[in-house]
Amino acid sequence: MSRPKKSRSVAIDAAREITTGSLAGGLSKVFEFPFDTIKVRMQYSQSLPKPLFESSLDCIVRSYKKDGFLKGFYRGLVPPMFGAAMEISTLFFSYNMAQDFIKLSRGSNLADDLSLPEKLLCGAWGGVCTSFVLTPVELLKCRFQVETLGSKKTSVPQIVRSVIKEAGVRGLWKGEITTLIREAGGSMAWFGNYEALLAYYSKGERDYQYKAWQLMSAGALAGVGYHCLMFPVDTVKSIYQIDELGSKSLMGIAAQIYRDKGVFGFYSGLGVTLCKSIPASAILFLSYEWIKKSLPF
Repeated sequence: MSRPKKSRSVAIDAAREITTGSLAGGLSKVFEFPFDTIKVRMQYSQSLPKPLFESSLDCIVRSYKKDGFLKGFYRGLVPPMFGAAMEISTLFFSYNMAQDFIKLSRGSNLADDLSLPEKLLCGAWGGVCTSFVLTPVELLKCRFQVETLGSKKTSVPQIVRSVIKEAGVRGLWKGEITTLIREAGGSMAWFGNYEALLAYYSKGERDYQYKAWQLMSAGALAGVGYHCLMFPVDTVKSIYQIDELGSKSLMGIAAQIYRDKGVFGFYSGLGVTLCKSIPASAILFLSYEWIKKSLPF
């Protein structure tokens, strides 16, 4: 990742990553939220004996007809936006702190660069750390996005109270294992693709100044790698978190998807997800780099 010439210390690095990640994460969530709503509804639809929607386009049209644009696609945005700020700041913070740890442990300078395999390992660690922040946010988001399909009116606070009443505070972390697996593998691919393409653009030039289109294309490739690699895990996770009765196990859900829909059932909603992930990831990395460069510290 490009490194502006600023003072480096573990404390300054930490503050910089948290600030930059929070702002970039919240901004990208505003763009991607409508696509994410359709993705979750499609995944839920495919888990039913009779799917609610024939295709992603059908889901978009029916959601719009039922609730209009803002309520149909942006209802419930605020909690995920704050969740995205926490998620991205945690992800970039843990990713860069892992790099600093490796450098300090072997006596290197913080400004030195790591090899791509080392960055992949740091990316996986970043995903593991992020999963603990992300699981409650995604559980509430998935429940909200699906419950609004019916006539029942609900709110995020109501869902929080319902989950805690059913399973205690620990219930908010339902699906942690699948989220951890998805985030570890997905973040490794996310950062790996991004770093690899930037390395190709810079051709080894240490102080290379990346152009906006290069940052965006690297970010877009990062989004593709993340979702194409771990989308089946995400599908199982979403259905597991939506199941309020807790009657389905992870393996049971996977077996049902394969039995009813085959391998392609695990990729229901991938198209609309890539439509949001490619530009959203491009915007995220571009805003991350620009915000980081603009910080006064």
